Amino acid sequence: MRYRILVGAALVALSACESSSALGMGTSGGGQGGGVGGQTGQVLVGNNFFQSDHNGSRNAAVDTVAAGSTVTWTWATAGEHSIQSSGQAPNFFRNSVIMTAMGSTYSVTFNNPGTYPYQCMVHGAAMTGVVVVQ
Repeated sequence: MRYRILVGAALVALSACESSSALGMGTSGGGQGGGVGGQTGQVLVGNNFFQSDHNGSRNAAVDTVAAGSTVTWTWATAGEHSIQSSGQAPNFFRNSVIMTAMGSTYSVTFNNPGTYPYQCMVHGAAMTGVVVVQ
């Protein structure tokens, strides 16, 4: 029961974060959000894979978007996964919490060009992807 309460509280906090800008760190801004959104990228989070809607690739998913675009990861199955930036400054972005529910989403707006690698915090190198911002 305590676990469900903690997960629920984390999802509420995450929802609040998603409605505000997704903050990167460093002076160049990295994956900072808050700008007017452009095109979107869609990535499915499945049982040990990320699958990009743009190119259909699985592990490692590659999503190429224009600066100012938002990428949304959607949990296609139930299971513990997260979106964890694995890039170096300035190419990193805010991580998601570990989510478990099918239909969960996490979004980041990428304002600055660059290559932004990521992985699942739970599965590490077994689940990787890259967002390329042009």
